[in-house]
Amino acid sequence: MSSLSIVHKNREESATDIVPRKTYFAGLKEFYVEPGYNVRDIDQDHVREFRDSFIAGEEVPALIVQVTEQGLKIIDGHHRYYGAVMATEEGHEVARLECKDAKGTEADRIALMVTSSQGRALLPLERAGAYQRLKNQGWENFEIAKKVKRSVADVEHHLQLLECGDELIGMVKAKEVSATTAVSMSREFGTKAGAVATEKLAEARASGKKKLTKAAAIPQFNAGKARRLVELMAAFEFTDDGYTAPDDVYLEAMGILAEYREKHGQPQPAVKPPAPEADDEYLPLNKQDIIGHSGVAVWACAAAAFGEKDEYTFNESKYAHTWAADSVEAPQVVTVPADAIQKALNLIDQHDSSSALREWVDKTYTDEGQREDMFDRFLTVYRENRTAIKSVPAYLNLLQSTLSASWSNIRTLRAAVRQAIEELARKAND
Repeated sequence: MSSLSIVHKNREESATDIVPRKTYFAGLKEFYVEPGYNVRDIDQDHVREFRDSFIAGEEVPALIVQVTEQGLKIIDGHHRYYGAVMATEEGHEVARLECKDAKGTEADRIALMVTSSQGRALLPLERAGAYQRLKNQGWENFEIAKKVKRSVADVEHHLQLLECGDELIGMVKAKEVSATTAVSMSREFGTKAGAVATEKLAEARASGKKKLTKAAAIPQFNAGKARRLVELMAAFEFTDDGYTAPDDVYLEAMGILAEYREKHGQPQPAVKPPAPEADDEYLPLNKQDIIGHSGVAVWACAAAAFGEKDEYTFNESKYAHTWAADSVEAPQVVTVPADAIQKALNLIDQHDSSSALREWVDKTYTDEGQREDMFDRFLTVYRENRTAIKSVPAYLNLLQSTLSASWSNIRTLRAAVRQAIEELARKAND
């Protein structure tokens, strides 16, 4: 049987272009690991994979080492080395490991650890740490990118990851937040990014998720509404004294801006309402005044378009009155986003429901403190069962079929209402 050594020996006869290169094998005691030098954290699963390879007698790539006074410092092959140690400790002796000299400068050795195809895939923080070590040696981003065969954007992105703060970096290590999301949050929220991430992660966990996604961390505003805002702003006329715009254009634009501020947690600006002209009709601005003077529908339109608050500007109130007078469900005079319409309808329904339920509770209970407690309890259970109970009158009829003793706490009330709903469903199917 032929081999490379035989072919090389007869290379003049066969005209084969084969050149030998020396390789070395060293005992395990000759190698050492410098703490903190490896850009990869040791992964015990990966170590066990190499242990199994050694036990099975499989070929394992050579380690790359640097000869020092202490011995052979491992540059590339830490997991292979620990795998050999583990196999030996378990009774399968690995006498020696193949090794080769590390060439070049310290920067070359760091780049080798980053680009090695034999090592475990680098985690984002590990790659970022390697890039930072090169930066500390005076390398520019474009030089690092060329050295590790990655893009400049990749280098910049990973270096920014190290500037995200301890909270976010800890979440990335725990795989609760991706590196990309962490960098995006740092850019978006600055020094508050860690606190925001902690809050958003808690919300994600409460909804049954284990990881904070970018969509949940940084809510994206609807692109269609953003385009619509640009279209509306194009209709504004700007002068040194300010701007002018048709009422419907102005109010729709302000509605989109208010929605954006609410979605991104930005406070609504304190705007002093302009004084109405002499021929303008009276428009209430306070929430209670709007409900008392113009009705719940107008307040619901204002809250849906500009957020729930105690007082609205004159133009906001005018917009809400115009919308409600037209049609809450299908306005034609003003342009209203579909989600704002649905929100207004939900607010009307909630207000009507709570008002009817409040009236019943006030008639049923005389003690004021008990009234508030019972109202909150009944309203909570009603809202939890809205898919099965379509109206407050239906809910009150349902309550009459339960024992009043079950109303004493929310747990027994929930159980009684669920039982009553199931009983009605059975009767309907009979």
